[in-house]
Amino acid sequence: LGDVVDARLRRRAPEQGGAFFEATSGEEIFVRTGDTGKLTEGASAPVEIVMEARRDKLARGKLRKSLPTDTVPAIDRWRTSISETATFETAETTSDYDQIDSAFDEALASWCLLPGGGNLGIERTRALTAIDIDTAGRISKGSAGARAFSVNREAVQEAARQLSLRNLGGLVVLDCVGPITASTADKLRAGLHESFAACSTRQIDVLKPSPFGLLQAKLAWTHAPLEDRLLDAQGQPTPETELLALFRAAARETAANRTGFYRLTLSARALQAYIARRKQCDDLLREAFSGRVKIASGKGEKSVVRKE
Repeated sequence: LGDVVDARLRRRAPEQGGAFFEATSGEEIFVRTGDTGKLTEGASAPVEIVMEARRDKLARGKLRKSLPTDTVPAIDRWRTSISETATFETAETTSDYDQIDSAFDEALASWCLLPGGGNLGIERTRALTAIDIDTAGRISKGSAGARAFSVNREAVQEAARQLSLRNLGGLVVLDCVGPITASTADKLRAGLHESFAACSTRQIDVLKPSPFGLLQAKLAWTHAPLEDRLLDAQGQPTPETELLALFRAAARETAANRTGFYRLTLSARALQAYIARRKQCDDLLREAFSGRVKIASGKGEKSVVRKE
């Protein structure tokens, strides 16, 4: 997101409201008609990525006058998408790295826990993201309306966090627990808006729950969903995901043993990802571990961290 690439106009598609460009990397980018100007097919132009590709959707772009002379690091661009109230901490202990691994697991899970008991089920479809509240195991007191508002309020707050964590956008529908009064409907709408704004700078529009208890929201798409980055079409970790997990495991081991030296044995899949980004990976390992972690020659059945 935010990259400006050199791309060639391959085909105009007025019936789809835009045109298809091909970047030098081979990636196809869709640009709306209003942003294509008077370019002819075959002409090249700088295109800024304003929406990353996801599942069956192409990346979206906008034409720019020229390629940038100064490139802003991707990590710095990503930070601008996070709420200003968020704080960043550097992982230093094994416990810190365990929390990072847990966050990756959480972002890919179908269910997540609610603080007061119960779960949220999160499911992506082609049309929307559906969120369901399961109150099993939750113990609460008060009237039916008070109990419903309590779980719905928690669900709204956790849903906002999960939508930001997972990079989900588009139409979102949360099936609230009834009964819902006019007063609690307003509070739930405001709660989702405020909770999401505390996590992300992306635009969100929220409607009050419908008579059927469905709270609807529309979020701007920007970055690709985390699931699309980490898993392949079969729902299995990609080679890049496996390599990233191995690097996190190395960081955990070096945090536990500040003087130890380690070698990373790569599986065939992880080796494939490493070779594609060899210089970037080597630079990262050198900077992060000061020579204490190196890639082992050859490959293994699975990726492991070994102490020398």
